[in-house]
Amino acid sequence: MRIINRNTFLLIIMLLIYISPLQSCDDSEQKFGIYLLETGELVLSDEHIEAYNAETYEIELNQRGIEKWNSYMIYESIPKLAETLYYKDFVVRMDDDNVYWGKFWSMVSSSIPDCITITESLLKLDDMHNTIQIRLDFGSQSASDKDPRNNPKILIFFRERGLLK
Repeated sequence: MRIINRNTFLLIIMLLIYISPLQSCDDSEQKFGIYLLETGELVLSDEHIEAYNAETYEIELNQRGIEKWNSYMIYESIPKLAETLYYKDFVVRMDDDNVYWGKFWSMVSSSIPDCITITESLLKLDDMHNTIQIRLDFGSQSASDKDPRNNPKILIFFRERGLLK
């Protein structure tokens, strides 16, 4: 009986030693995400992104990203964001670090917020039209000097994954 308990104990230890490095590799990989600030819901992540253009701040979505983004859209006479996103605050995160904040906004809105916005596309996203833009809608020119979209963490993240344009 004692030999079985010792063998079982050794087997458990060996499994823990084998599994532990696998878990730490997964945990150490950086993640990019755009989250609803109010609920913490993940709207888009690096898994939805085909490319990121550092000059125009456009996010080119892959097929999964197109499907996810279109699920937040209402398509009537013109596409617009559903109430689940429109005028809602978001946060861009790298892992658990908040990098910058903004609002989801509509391009057909009569007002322009004084902040960073993510706006819908005026076309339904598909293989030909697959980008959304992160805009800086501050009125003053000096605000561009402090543009948080230029955060080195984000640029390095996309460059290391071959997703930076």
